[in-house]
Amino acid sequence: MSVTDRETLAMDPPANEWPMDEAKNESQVLVEEEWKPSKHEKAIIYTIAFLNLIVSLDATIIVTVLTTIVSDIGGTTTQAFWIATSYLLVNAVTMPMICSVSDIIGRPICLTFSIAAFAAGTIFCCLAQNITIMLVGRCIQGVGGGGIHSLGLVIHTDFVPLRWRPKWYGITLAAWAIGLAVGPVTGGAIAQRTTWRWIFYLMFPICAFGLVAVPYLLTLKPKKASLRDKLVKIDWIGGLIFTGSATAFLIAISWGGNQHAWNSAATLVPLILGIAGLIATAFYIGFVAKYPFIPNDLFRDVSSIVAYIAACLQGILLYGALYYCPFFFMSVKGYSPIDAGVATLPNLLTFAVSGIITGRLVTRFNNFRWAIWFGWFFSAVASAMYTVWRINNTKPVWVIAYLLGGISHGAILNAQNFATQAMCKPGDEGAAAAMYIFARQFGMALGVGIGATTFQNVMKIKLGSYGLPTDIADRAEVFYMQEILGFTESARDAVYDAYKFGFQIVFATWLGISVLALFLTLVFIKHADMNRKLNTEHHIDSTRMFRHWAKKQSITNGGGI
Repeated sequence: MSVTDRETLAMDPPANEWPMDEAKNESQVLVEEEWKPSKHEKAIIYTIAFLNLIVSLDATIIVTVLTTIVSDIGGTTTQAFWIATSYLLVNAVTMPMICSVSDIIGRPICLTFSIAAFAAGTIFCCLAQNITIMLVGRCIQGVGGGGIHSLGLVIHTDFVPLRWRPKWYGITLAAWAIGLAVGPVTGGAIAQRTTWRWIFYLMFPICAFGLVAVPYLLTLKPKKASLRDKLVKIDWIGGLIFTGSATAFLIAISWGGNQHAWNSAATLVPLILGIAGLIATAFYIGFVAKYPFIPNDLFRDVSSIVAYIAACLQGILLYGALYYCPFFFMSVKGYSPIDAGVATLPNLLTFAVSGIITGRLVTRFNNFRWAIWFGWFFSAVASAMYTVWRINNTKPVWVIAYLLGGISHGAILNAQNFATQAMCKPGDEGAAAAMYIFARQFGMALGVGIGATTFQNVMKIKLGSYGLPTDIADRAEVFYMQEILGFTESARDAVYDAYKFGFQIVFATWLGISVLALFLTLVFIKHADMNRKLNTEHHIDSTRMFRHWAKKQSITNGGGI
């Protein structure tokens, strides 16, 4: 039986049962024959996974070298903050538009552009001699990284049947988690042993591989149309309004409460403009746009909306785990950058294993709800254990908390991802995948502002109660490395306790978010059958691969095949 024949086995449910039928579809029914990718499809899957490695590596490798970068090229603590934040912000706001454009002009062009943009941004970062060039490079990297990450998921919807997507996307998820895991360790080692510029030099071999492999392997072709027809179908107005308003909103959230007061014009103006712009975007795509870049049907019911909200909430927690936990180890426990990176391994490695296992089980049993509930429950348990770190941060306590946190996020990430695709209208799976990954990345960008505001304000309260200068909280990322040794023993203990208290409240915020997400998903996430056939206008042209191979053989054999 051919791959095409096997793909058609997973048919859509009858119209009167789509998309969810509680009584019938809750049963965990096995598919008789497993879908298996061809060699060409496997090559695409592994290439996408490899490219996602640099996206996750870039997001975490810089965390442990920020201070080194700023001290070398000059800059303030605030500017160091934006070296990391600018990437996340641009990464999030460009995802929906680049995925929408790829649906019209083709995935290969957009993915190649994303890799080229990432490489160009990396060049800027490598050559940066001042903070301005560094921030420009990080923003360009953000555009490329957002395209690579989101298109990697969208491309899976073009040739992998939904029932088998959780299993095969687990490969990309594993590569992503490996990048997250080795990033802090690698960054710490580079910061201590060589120039920080090596964190960017490492990206070039993967970029070069992608620029060669993607045009050769990714032979997905969209529906044929003239260039004029393609340009007309791109929602330029909606994309422009959305990108501008989302950027303004995230900038306000990022610096509100730490760099600028919440009631200052610097925070209120972009915040109000951002909210107004997002409302305008919703109105425009709902009632005006002929070809909206975000399909309205993605938000067709409460279950789908809650899934996207839960994705955003997980993004907040993911950012916290990637930033505040290593920050805790370096500030409170006095770990070196390398040791802080090693300490995160229990969390990130179990993240990868959990995602892979969850994907296989979701595929096998055609049921994602149990994994979502399981994940959010253990996220709450892990967050509760994090709050204990203030009074007991011994190795067994934080290792167990990290293990549970990694297991929970791996399960949530994989299950929620494909829940949104199962609940959308047939044919909208690519758009649902793009919307899900944007919601999660948007949450990570939100986590920057939420975490910083919570940590600094709580730490100021504690410092004030000890009679210590509250501006220590404003310089928390560099203070512990440069100045705390000059304090008396009692003052040092008070500062350490203020750090611990700040972290404890941040972790308590995570606990509240986890409990809220668990409640929402328990009540509102409904079952949806994942047995549906592929419905896409982007099809793999394997004959092009054969023609290329035949041409090479002809040249090798002197003109004969």
